[in-house]
Amino acid sequence: PYVKSCDLKYLDRDVVDFEPITALDGGPDGLLNILKVINKSSELIKINGKLILEIGFGQKNDVKKILINKGFYINKVVKDFSNNDRCIISTKI
Repeated sequence: PYVKSCDLKYLDRDVVDFEPITALDGGPDGLLNILKVINKSSELIKINGKLILEIGFGQKNDVKKILINKGFYINKVVKDFSNNDRCIISTKI
């Protein structure tokens, strides 16, 4: 869930009709659940362990900053078929 709460109403019916809101709603800035995953992962992942996150449009820089602040190295940002940043691959350092 990485969609901003205020943007949920703009999602395609194909998404909204088949996904529960809890699987989409990322809070006011879309980062609420991503932040929870990063915080918990920083405690659980061993040194050199990988964390791969799916991100929403325009979230790359914010998520990279959070990861770096939590002790992760950014290995790669992967784009989707529409050439949007979609996943961040990181390593616990």
